[in-house]
Amino acid sequence: MFKFKGISSTDMQVIIEEEEHFLARAPQRYEVTEIEGRDGAIFDELGYSYVERPIYVQCLNVDKIDDILAWLNGEGEFEYKGRVTTARFYSQLEPTRNTCIRIIDTNFIRNPFWHKAEDEYATVTDNIINEGNIGSRPIIKLEKGAESKADISINDFIFTYTFGENDTYVEIDCEEKETKYEGLNRNRNLEIGYEFPKLNVGDNAVILNSGDCTIKVKRKDRWL
Repeated sequence: MFKFKGISSTDMQVIIEEEEHFLARAPQRYEVTEIEGRDGAIFDELGYSYVERPIYVQCLNVDKIDDILAWLNGEGEFEYKGRVTTARFYSQLEPTRNTCIRIIDTNFIRNPFWHKAEDEYATVTDNIINEGNIGSRPIIKLEKGAESKADISINDFIFTYTFGENDTYVEIDCEEKETKYEGLNRNRNLEIGYEFPKLNVGDNAVILNSGDCTIKVKRKDRWL
């Protein structure tokens, strides 16, 4: 069973042949440089590409065909086995008859990474554990204490945040490199280098160098 755009395959009365296609590992992008006189080559890793796989959708109730065609259309949140990602259905959908059911032959496209479906902010003090199998870029929430300025280290990343006079918290999205309070941009309050904190698989050291804010994180666990 899976969910797309908040609607389950059970509710839509469809079955996917070979659901393991959903879990196919994303390919790595790379560039190869070959130098004359040098054995082998130099490989530069450029991150991960998207996953694209053919899937076959069995429609068990022909009366729901129109709803299924509208559902498997475009981009949306995709949930499978307790994890979520972003998936897309862009190819033509054309149901074909197979005995008493209809089969839709289409392409499934998803982002390279998965996160926990049930994900809430967790308070951290001196350590953050990434339970996934690849580095993650979390959302960090700082809740203001008595002091307006906080200096924080996460692994080798150091940043300083100064709270606005009426701000009670801030959310730092390390993936999008955005800093917001109540949806309002607070990037000017953040002193940081170009790279935002990244969590390694397993333990990650957290140090509150100065200040008294409460540190919370979510989207800390990521799977390939």
